[in-house]
Amino acid sequence: MNPLGTMKTVLLVMIVLCLTSCRAADSDRGCRARINHIVLMKLEDPDAADDLILDCRSRLETIPTVKGSFTGRHGDFGRAAVDSDYDVGFFVSFDSKDDYMRYLAHPEHVQVVRKWKPRCEWMRIHDVVDETAEATN
Repeated sequence: MNPLGTMKTVLLVMIVLCLTSCRAADSDRGCRARINHIVLMKLEDPDAADDLILDCRSRLETIPTVKGSFTGRHGDFGRAAVDSDYDVGFFVSFDSKDDYMRYLAHPEHVQVVRKWKPRCEWMRIHDVVDETAEATN
């Protein structure tokens, strides 16, 4: 095998190993869940978005009843029909209504809402139920 072919093979193996280990380490965080909580936030100071994202990731996504999560900014892919008037989007999912209620009452959630709600121009909150996901209670 020539050196270029060897490098390609090594690179391919490294990519597969990285993807496999990342998937295994986070196997239950991106799974389908019955209850999906979506919050879009327009900040009074858009420059505070990085701080809000950090709080969501470090304080909300780590609450024990959360099954899946992500936090980020609007992605602009040139589609005029896509709503882009928010600064931060946040998503968490839960297996059950009980898990969701425990999340809402969790001290970290209460503190983050107290901190950020007054700093938002508006918040759009949506709860979506996936009827095809198995309910645990």
